[in-house]
Amino acid sequence: MIEKRIAELFSIQYEKRLLIFDTEGFCDTFDYTRLLILWNFEVIQYEDIEAFRLKYEKEIKNSNNKYAVIVCSDIYVPYDIRKQFFEVEISLRNIFPKLHEDTVRLYIKDIDLISFAYRELYSSCNTKEKTQKFILDTVFSEENIRNYCELIIKDLLPKDKSGITANGWIEVARKKALIDYYAAMVNISIDTGFIDTEFKNFIFDGYQKLSSETNKLVPPILPKVIDFIANGKTALIVLDGMSLFDFEIISRYLEGIHYEYYCTYALIPTTTAISRQGLLSGKYPRELENPFNLSREEKGFFEAARNMGYSKQQCLYAKGYNPSINHFTKFAAIIINDIDDLVHGQRQGRVGMYNDVTLLAKEGRLQSLIKSLYAQGFNIFITSDHGNTPCIGTGAIRNIGVEVETRSKRMFVLKDFADVKDTFGDKVVTYPGYYLDKNYKYYVCESGVSFNNKNEEVMTHGGISIDEVIVPFIKVKEVI
Repeated sequence: MIEKRIAELFSIQYEKRLLIFDTEGFCDTFDYTRLLILWNFEVIQYEDIEAFRLKYEKEIKNSNNKYAVIVCSDIYVPYDIRKQFFEVEISLRNIFPKLHEDTVRLYIKDIDLISFAYRELYSSCNTKEKTQKFILDTVFSEENIRNYCELIIKDLLPKDKSGITANGWIEVARKKALIDYYAAMVNISIDTGFIDTEFKNFIFDGYQKLSSETNKLVPPILPKVIDFIANGKTALIVLDGMSLFDFEIISRYLEGIHYEYYCTYALIPTTTAISRQGLLSGKYPRELENPFNLSREEKGFFEAARNMGYSKQQCLYAKGYNPSINHFTKFAAIIINDIDDLVHGQRQGRVGMYNDVTLLAKEGRLQSLIKSLYAQGFNIFITSDHGNTPCIGTGAIRNIGVEVETRSKRMFVLKDFADVKDTFGDKVVTYPGYYLDKNYKYYVCESGVSFNNKNEEVMTHGGISIDEVIVPFIKVKEVI
């Protein structure tokens, strides 16, 4: 697909020195530097002629190591250096010579799917009309999407599944979300349930270590977000309930909004009260006065902001697309409930979510909010408190002394320590309570199951599936 096509363009198997001219910013479309690093290239950004000359003479000229030098502007590259490198220009035009470049750019989020279909394009489609027809009739056809998804899913998990790191699971989650997105687009069923079986092992073995991890690019878990973003004039938009699948839809309507796309981990159980409070307070559930309801959420945010050096007058906690920002506001938390509302009212599964979130994205209210905040000089971050997943109801919980139950119906909490798992057979997992108050016992449903009415099909959250736990973390770079 696109990675293979780029590898062939670079002659990556045969060349040791690459001089890559990327003057059209293709790196923003596909991060090929990761591919180069995987092939053991040292990647160098060519930005200063004299600095590179020095590095070339001292390190590169007589070395047998692999080097990839990326030139992103019209800066001069000396002839004697150019002769020592394999030169290549990377652009949509060079990757898809049979297609109309500007038309392909309109579907840039689908570049891998386009590349998959392009393998069997034998005639030129280099006009706008022909490329549009190829994309709509061939690229987005049910057959092409099914074949693409089935190919991707084969290599989704490595053979040694126990070796998948927290970052590795994020890569799996992103690919799974793309598969689910395309499957919903053409209303086909692609079985990805095996992923949750393996992800559950990570939750019981690696999830508890996230609180001690550090990362310069993204907070590893939601309670680390406030500390990560609290610098200068900052706005945090929390799209309650947004999964990676939902962001796949939304991202296709963020025209003119450039961003960096990362992911982080929600708190388990993935309920709004537990996870969003952890996000906005910077605290883990065991540190919260009441992790099971949102009554102290606003207070928790103001306390966290104060600890970061902001005064109460400089902070804003708001809901909706029209927050009351004034010239004093320096740190804003803005809650958008639309996606979570769609989740809990959904009766058509992922296809219904695809249609409803598409309509939501087309309305443009989120885009307008982002553009307004950017115009006011805010550093903008977008995240979610938890994702969502399709489930089949297995019947309501009755007469077992439940201490806490939520409308998600994917978890319940008991205050005594009676083991009630046998009551529910294989429907629930006893969760160890990482980051939670140990005076309670926590039960979460297995993947695909909820305590809704028997056989009722719902979208919900509260469990430990990869769709619920790994959520988007977006940093807005520029609005044009």
